[in-house]
Amino acid sequence: MDDLTVVNSISEEEKLEAKRTSKQYKDTLFRTLFQDKKRFIELYNAIAHENYPESAEIKPCPTNPIMAMFNDLAFLLGSKLIVMCEHQSTTNPNMPLRFLFYISDVLRTYAINKDNLYSRVLVQIPAPEFFILYNGKDELKEKKMILSDSFLMKDREFTLELTVKVINIRYGSGEDAIKRSATLSGYSFLISEVEKNISDGITRDEAIMKAMNTCIEKGILAEFLRNNFEGVIDMLTFEYDQEAAYRAMRQDGLREGMEKGMEKGKQEGRRDIIIQMIAKGKSVDEISDLIGISKNELQQLIN
Repeated sequence: MDDLTVVNSISEEEKLEAKRTSKQYKDTLFRTLFQDKKRFIELYNAIAHENYPESAEIKPCPTNPIMAMFNDLAFLLGSKLIVMCEHQSTTNPNMPLRFLFYISDVLRTYAINKDNLYSRVLVQIPAPEFFILYNGKDELKEKKMILSDSFLMKDREFTLELTVKVINIRYGSGEDAIKRSATLSGYSFLISEVEKNISDGITRDEAIMKAMNTCIEKGILAEFLRNNFEGVIDMLTFEYDQEAAYRAMRQDGLREGMEKGMEKGKQEGRRDIIIQMIAKGKSVDEISDLIGISKNELQQLIN
């Protein structure tokens, strides 16, 4: 299993790109909570019905432009490579394809020694598992998504498949995973309280503050929220602003172009998107917050 601990096979350019990309996107509350290794193990045990101890060997995997626009998590846990994404709106039907690109990229640059691919020894790789944690308002119809749904040909046996398990983590859904993880239950309750407050006519900022205070009073994520109160407010504010911006871009017909550019992860794709956004009257500050890159990088892309 030495192939799983490769560092030397990654070029310096690839290391710099992974580091740059990992800082390109703002952390969300979901990522902040479950990037903690113990909480991630708790979450994985809950959704996969496993019983890994808190002391289990676990290593974070790097992010990249394919996944980083979502509330994504990726860890090596023992002999598994686990990738999760939280969706707070309708699940994206292209997630199996995104996961395929991501796992190929991570295996190539992070998890195996590429030199061994040409030897007579079988390269061992961690077994991948993919999850979408759905936190949207619509009824969840599909419990899984499969790559072959994207294939032009249908109704035959394919030699390549990728399956994504979809789990409803919305508070009150009755999903067993929520009952098995106190952190997931608390997170789902907090999000539901924010949305309930907003639906009651309270402003977004007041809704977030009230929901957090309610959680603290009830002892739900209380220590985490007390210790990170301002940070959580900033993260939730950014997430709701981002969702509002996405809705606006959908109305402007820009969302599809943005997603395509981010999937490619190429400067020219992002440059076209930024130019379109500027033409629609969006400021540099708005674009910087939305896309998650600095204003200096924006200027370099534009010029």
